[in-house]
Parts: sequence; C-alpha cells; structure tokens
Amino acid sequence: MKIIYTVLFFGILFEVHSQTYTAKEVIELIKQNVTCEWQDETVDNIKAGSGDTKITGIATTFMATMEVLKKAVIENCNLIITHEPTFYNHFDDLKMLETDPVQKAKLAYIEANNLVVFRFHDHIHRTSPDGISAGVIKRLGWESFEIAKSMLFEIPKNNLKGLSDDFANLFNSEIIRYVGDPNMEVQKVKLILGAAGSRAHFNAFMNEDFDVLVVGEAQEWEAIPYVADASNIGLQKGLIVLGHTDSEEAGMDYCADWLKNFIPNLPIKFVPSNNPMKAGKVK
Repeated sequence: MKIIYTVLFFGILFEVHSQTYTAKEVIELIKQNVTCEWQDETVDNIKAGSGDTKITGIATTFMATMEVLKKAVIENCNLIITHEPTFYNHFDDLKMLETDPVQKAKLAYIEANNLVVFRFHDHIHRTSPDGISAGVIKRLGWESFEIAKSMLFEIPKNNLKGLSDDFANLFNSEIIRYVGDPNMEVQKVKLILGAAGSRAHFNAFMNEDFDVLVVGEAQEWEAIPYVADASNIGLQKGLIVLGHTDSEEAGMDYCADWLKNFIPNLPIKFVPSNNPMKAGKVK
C-alpha cells in the first residue's frame, strides 16, 4: 500500500510517496524474485506471527535466536527472515516442546513485540545464484578463484593448518577443526557448505581433484576418519570442518543486499546470529 504525504518545503508543496508492506506482501515479492518455481512442499513459510502484520523493517539472519530477536527489536525490524529453524527442529514443529519453558518464552517474546518470523531455506538455495553459496564466496573473497562455478577453488598456496587458521580468523571462531597433515600444501579447495551429508562428501572425494575439502558439518565416523586414514597411508588429503553456522551465515548477509533490489522502501539489515559454541582450553 502506498501512503502519500504532503510536505511543505521552502513554501513549496511536495508529495512524498512511502510504501508500506505486510509480511505476506514481502513474502510474495520474494517468491516473485527467486529464479526457481516456488514449491508447495517446503519449510519456507511463516513460523511465528501473522502475515497481516505491517512491517517496519526486515532483519535477515542465519538463525532467529533470542539474541537475534532482541537485536531486531532494537533495530525496529519486525520481520525476521531466518535461514535455519527457530524452534529447534527442521520443521519447526511446536508440539515437540509444547510445554517447554524456553519455547514458550520465545513465542511470548515474538507475540509481545509484534514480530513475524519467516524461514527462507529451500528457495534461497534453489535460486540462481544460490544465495548462500554466493554470500560465502563473497565473504571469503574467492570470486576470482572459482573453477567453472563448481564450488571448486584454486587459491594462493597455503598449508592445511594455515588455511584452517585463516577461516578461524575470518569467522572469529574457536571451533574450526582440521584433519590431515598440518604442513600439507593446499591450493585446490572444494567447498560443501551446511549439512550436505557423507554421500556428498565421499562423492567429491571419489570424483573430483582437490587438496582439501571444506565442509559445514561432518559425521565423526564418516569423512573425518576417512581423511585421517588417508593421511596415515601417505595420501595428500585434508578436511576442514567449519561448523554449520560459519559455513553458511554469510549467505544471509548476501540475502539482505538481494532484498534491497526489489524492496527499496524498507530498512533491511543483516543481524548475525554467530556460532554460540566456545572451545574448552587444554591445561
């Protein structure tokens, strides 16, 4: 809906046009601007709040934690667009923790502050370019290193530990881990973000030529011991495990900029959720 204000400036009347949106209207604009067909079976829908809520601002984030919700309220953003679940399971099934005080407090906070939480997971990956991958590549500064849009990169020479340390510094993370010879030279790097699963990891190992595989999550009885064994028998293979948050969060920073292309009249901010896990110290 457009609202027209009449403004008197130096004795001259001007008409100022301001666009207001409901949550449903913002979501409809998102559906119109992805390059893929919007699927009926998807987790991309409103998880809390009403689609009829008038939107004062949009906050994009990797995960709508309580910390993120509070920051969004401070920024006067009442539509939170999150990549991952808000209520602790993939489908945001509220029945699982129906009587739990944490879930109840989160729902109460959302209602008290007139917030709307919308998940944008499936279609940001399916659109072209994949918004999560594009954001991560931009954050890494690896745009010019990618080989044929394959998530395979030829970067300046480094070693395995050095590359792991670079990721830790970039993402300010204490929990990034690596497997393999720390002094192994690395130049070709394969990225598989998020929780793609062992099938994707082993398919890459078997069918692509690279020095180190960088993943979001890895089962500790699958790719991790495989790379440990490969290194033990003298093969030049390395693995870096970023954690799910650090491997994808930059995509929601990219999402905020993408939204500004077709929603020009609303404040749109990226609110990092950050990885809440910390590392214990060895004494």
